[in-house]
Amino acid sequence: MRPLFTLAAAGLLSACAQSGPVQLYSGSSQPVTQLVTLDVPPALEILHINGQPVPAANRMTGNQPRQLQLQPGKYRVSAYYKNIFDIDGGLSHEVVRSNSAVFSINGKAGDVWTLGFAAPQTLEDARNQRLSFTGWAENSGTGERVAGEVATEQTSVLNLLAGDGPAQSPRNTVEPLATPALPTTATLPN
Repeated sequence: MRPLFTLAAAGLLSACAQSGPVQLYSGSSQPVTQLVTLDVPPALEILHINGQPVPAANRMTGNQPRQLQLQPGKYRVSAYYKNIFDIDGGLSHEVVRSNSAVFSINGKAGDVWTLGFAAPQTLEDARNQRLSFTGWAENSGTGERVAGEVATEQTSVLNLLAGDGPAQSPRNTVEPLATPALPTTATLPN
């Protein structure tokens, strides 16, 4: 019985610590040079991307950043900070969840973007930034940094636990935001 329990526990732990990038585009696997990679720190949870809930974006990776692979284009990523703090020397703990922030990226093929934020150092710091959480998205190749925005809607803990997304069914793929078409110029005959 003990070997069976050990095998089951090992299977659960390996399932919780999935590694490798998460493909959030439809179709077959593509080389990273044709995709945008978005690194998400473990303390951030994705609410939605481009207004759409995407549960696969929150697959557990232990203490490693999650790598999300997207098609090139523009994305608005709504995420919130969540961390567990020990209290009284580890005798109890408190989970701190912030309101969401919106991170904007405009990724080209081969880009790697990272979501960043000023990580609170103490429980008190985390409590203080709960309602004003924000951060930035940084292109690791070019160094371009785009400031995030505090989300305009207030996100309650109940909404966070319930998924707090638009009333759409969750999907595991997301398309880039539509970009306005450039006006075409007609060539006039000479």
